[in-house]
Amino acid sequence: MNEALSMAAVASTRWAEIVAAAPSPDPTEGVLRPGLEETDITPGLVGFLVTFAVAVACVFLFLSLTRHLRKARRNAEEQGLDVERRKGIEIRRDVDHRPPADRYPRDSQGHIDIPPGGVGPV
Repeated sequence: MNEALSMAAVASTRWAEIVAAAPSPDPTEGVLRPGLEETDITPGLVGFLVTFAVAVACVFLFLSLTRHLRKARRNAEEQGLDVERRKGIEIRRDVDHRPPADRYPRDSQGHIDIPPGGVGPV
């Protein structure tokens, strides 16, 4: 037990030394080679092309995934498996989203007449 505690103490002391020794922020931050400005440092054409290629690859992968999921759903339905149909977006048009001050009439003194049950959706 003592050996485990001494190892933990050594580890925590070593960790404290590492954290104290690590420069934060980097001392070379903001130092550029002579003749360079911060606006001159960009990923350039190669960086743009790599990013664009990754984006195009993602689009094709998503389209392929959609096609394969549709094919799997169709195969499951043909085999008689119970496949849950996709639910559409349910929009309730009878909900009044106006604030209570606009939703309810005012009495003769200008106070809002809130109906019994509170100010929730009507």
